[in-house]
Amino acid sequence: MSIYKRILPLLVLLLCMHTGAFSQLSLGAFAGLNSSKFYGDAPDKDKYKSYMGANAGILIDLKISSSIFLSLQPSYSQEGTRVFYSLSNKEEPIDSIRVRLNYFSLPLFMKVTSTNQRFYALTCFEAGFLMDIFLLSGGEKGEINADVSDINLVIHFGAGRKIPLKVGALFIELRYTQGLINLTDEPLEDSFVPRIKTAGFKLLFGYQIP
Repeated sequence: MSIYKRILPLLVLLLCMHTGAFSQLSLGAFAGLNSSKFYGDAPDKDKYKSYMGANAGILIDLKISSSIFLSLQPSYSQEGTRVFYSLSNKEEPIDSIRVRLNYFSLPLFMKVTSTNQRFYALTCFEAGFLMDIFLLSGGEKGEINADVSDINLVIHFGAGRKIPLKVGALFIELRYTQGLINLTDEPLEDSFVPRIKTAGFKLLFGYQIP
């Protein structure tokens, strides 16, 4: 099943959930930084550390009540990790490999706003569809010999601040993301990405109009 066949039913559902839905919609776009890493099994004497990537997308907010919104946010997200190796002749681990995963993500958030709607909290489950995976070592791009899942399920927790303008509003958001499933079930000795999940933080900036 293609990504588009997965997305279309969710878009239709969102637009049909409320009478007069179009009068309750607001649209926007966002971009920011994504600090992610793997956790779980790691090769002997190795460590996973944070990898900085980009995150960008659009949002469609549907007002359910005076303080509750549903927010569909299709986005592009660069996930990954740095792999640090411990060598016997080095005191500090050596950063020599970066693993990169690019996702098209489809989260459906629930937002709860303050009375003045300038502050909000949000949470969601997200399905991330793998677009590409590779490793970087010594400036060279290489393939990863592992059976990596095409879908990553993630839960988000976050908070944001809106800054009203004459037309629309700016917003800034901080999120924590936690992977719920193993990306692979590869044995340690056979892969750079054995049984691991993703985790990280996102700092996002955006603009939204009714």
